[in-house]
Amino acid sequence: MLVSRNLAKTISNSKNAKNIHTSCRKFAPVPMTYASYSSPELDRNSPLVIVHGLFGQKQNWNSVGKALHKKLEAPVYAVDVRNHGSSPHTETMSYTEMAEDLVLFIDKVKEETKKTRVNLLGHSMGGKIVMRLAIDSKWSDRIEKLIVEDVSPKGYSRRHLEFRELIKTMRNVDLCRTRKEILKDLESAIPDLAMRQFILTNLQPSSENEGQMEWKININTIDSHVDEILGYTLPVGSFRGPTLFLHGANSGYVPDDHKPDIKCLFPQVQFDAIPDSGHWVHAEKPQLFINSVYKFLKP
Repeated sequence: MLVSRNLAKTISNSKNAKNIHTSCRKFAPVPMTYASYSSPELDRNSPLVIVHGLFGQKQNWNSVGKALHKKLEAPVYAVDVRNHGSSPHTETMSYTEMAEDLVLFIDKVKEETKKTRVNLLGHSMGGKIVMRLAIDSKWSDRIEKLIVEDVSPKGYSRRHLEFRELIKTMRNVDLCRTRKEILKDLESAIPDLAMRQFILTNLQPSSENEGQMEWKININTIDSHVDEILGYTLPVGSFRGPTLFLHGANSGYVPDDHKPDIKCLFPQVQFDAIPDSGHWVHAEKPQLFINSVYKFLKP
């Protein structure tokens, strides 16, 4: 029987986990909250750790995480990156910092599962986080296999304005209105219903003002780092373990002219383009996504 353990579980103490508006000023790893999918009678293979993209959170991976746990016969963990979900808010979020957060988490998973290495899967911003970790020789021995979903190690120069407009729209939302009303209010700025629904997963009842909503994400820090998040190019390094770049055939985030650089950084890379899929492959084509991940990770 599938068991989903402690979906709001955290490797920090509960007081720190719930105080999501606490500002962490020191350059130090942040303990991330996470969801875990495991069952002692089934778990026999290496753990899989999943890292979401910008504006995402662990709960977005609920269905896929459960399915992968059962199919892989392995514990699956989906984390909240700093400034997202229930993880702490900080004033900085460089890729090196976020990779260090992930290293801290992986070491806890290794201790808990008694496994020497984990499999890593990252989508979009999460894909760059797992790549940043993998190419660093002081961290790479923690990884068995690496999966990067729909992102390149190179920066994207033309998407900054699009995301800045999205952040501006989120800032201008009247948080005194209901979730249903806010969904309607965003229609002119974000015509795509699925995108609006995705953004609204970041809303929660305000902890300070009864009857109001608030954003889970730290909009201020994300806004001040969006150029770096989207424009970031991986530094020199390499990961020589098995690697899968799983991307949407229609997304444009992993163009052919980026593949030579990808092959230099990840010499054992495989590519899998999922047909009729855009940037959110795991949400748009979940079964094809799960099958591709399973084929790559199966023992």
